[in-house]
Amino acid sequence: MRHLDREALAAFVAVAESGSFTGAAQRLNKTQAAISIAVGRLEERLGKKLFDRLHRRVALTSAGERLQHYAQKILSLEDEAIASLSDATHEGRVRLGMPDDYLDFFGSALVTSFAPRYPLVSIDLRCNFSCQLEMMVEARELDIAVITQDAMEPKGEVLRSERQIWCAAPNRYPETAAVLRLALFPDGCRAKPHILKALDKAGRPWKIGYSSSSVQGIQLAIASGDMVTVLPESAVPPHWRRLGEAEGLPSMPPLNLAIYTFQQARLPVRQLTTFIRGSFGDHARLGDGEKHRRSVAPASA
Repeated sequence: MRHLDREALAAFVAVAESGSFTGAAQRLNKTQAAISIAVGRLEERLGKKLFDRLHRRVALTSAGERLQHYAQKILSLEDEAIASLSDATHEGRVRLGMPDDYLDFFGSALVTSFAPRYPLVSIDLRCNFSCQLEMMVEARELDIAVITQDAMEPKGEVLRSERQIWCAAPNRYPETAAVLRLALFPDGCRAKPHILKALDKAGRPWKIGYSSSSVQGIQLAIASGDMVTVLPESAVPPHWRRLGEAEGLPSMPPLNLAIYTFQQARLPVRQLTTFIRGSFGDHARLGDGEKHRRSVAPASA
């Protein structure tokens, strides 16, 4: 009877997400040789080559790309099964990281749904830019991070893909100015270079009128009425104006929101990961969390 070994799948997913056998070994706290052996066994079992070895990284083959989705789902289902049987019997602290502008996006459900179900699990929340959060996970300073993926070097498991929307304060028209004034997050925000590149490509003059590492600062700038910003679609406040090509602004590529964590993590960490995946993933049904997100403050990279 054919079956897929859980440890081999975990090694495969770790290599796929980290982009290297070295990174996978660090993530799983194993030797690089052990990771190579596990992936080799899996390739032999399937009769397929799963990775192409490049100069400094490895890349998934077409077979590897197909397997990655199923491998993540298998590991996720195992975690869900353990979580459903364990309920609130495991105590522990989970260090969760996200940019501060994701707090409204995720925070309500964490407080109202996750906390009552797992009262013995405490969440230590830390905020930073996605690039910093990735390094904190890799340094074992965080257990889980919710990040905006780097399109050139994506890490983690994609939760959802969202359009980026130009927006402005209600009843104000800052997009009509000869030089567009922007309210953006500082360097380190992964959306920022794409925004500026899109404006340059469209030939639209711009000036950064306000920069803040806090979402409250961006909100204050937009409330002034003289500036525009770009937000993921689900995070645009309902009373703000949504702008686009009709207003002379370029279309923006979508953002991928992802969970970045370690395989084989402690049970409380897996429970929170499963909760975030089920509550906020693309597959999640419309519920209280989604209804809340439709009326919340900005979320960007």
